[in-house]
Amino acid sequence: MTLLITRPYYEITTHYLFIWSEAIIQQALHDHDVHDLSKRKANKSMVESYIKKHRPNIIIFKGHGNADTITGQDGEELISVGQNEAVLQGSKVFMRACSAGVSLGPRVVQSGATGFIGYKDVFVFLLDQEKVHKPLEDDLAKPFLECSNEVAISLVRGNSIQQAHENSMRIYKEKIDQMLTSNFATTHLLPFLHWNMINQVYYPK
Repeated sequence: MTLLITRPYYEITTHYLFIWSEAIIQQALHDHDVHDLSKRKANKSMVESYIKKHRPNIIIFKGHGNADTITGQDGEELISVGQNEAVLQGSKVFMRACSAGVSLGPRVVQSGATGFIGYKDVFVFLLDQEKVHKPLEDDLAKPFLECSNEVAISLVRGNSIQQAHENSMRIYKEKIDQMLTSNFATTHLLPFLHWNMINQVYYPK
């Protein structure tokens, strides 16, 4: 099994996604050949080259996006509707980025990917300014990134696109229930966590 993951790193959002994706890589290293295109390697040329050469079973994009595009280092377009979405054929695809589930996700599957998970609107997470240099210790960001990490970890463990989505939904519900039924200090996270939950979408083959 082969995993390709992009991890741009050039501002606070990509810094958090970069660090929180390390757990995904560690999980994958147990039984996957992992190709980590991080920082300057997260560019269009290298992404297309690695995909064509290694034909990964799973491709995970971390970064910024919009309805038609997922980007890499310094906002460079990696995959765009009408340009190169067919390069993802044969792979399960997860895009942790804003709005890529609107147009790009369906087109990726129509072009031959074996499934897609992403978001149909803005992907949000809150953060503690005092923890920006230690993202794993940021209790504000933690529930958001744990819930979306579950998608990738489930895929790495061999789950289908639908099951990975459902596993993530279960984690969302568990965390929301915890906040509703306890004196949880960060109940103000609830509407934002629920936002990500209802905007996560999946498209099976």
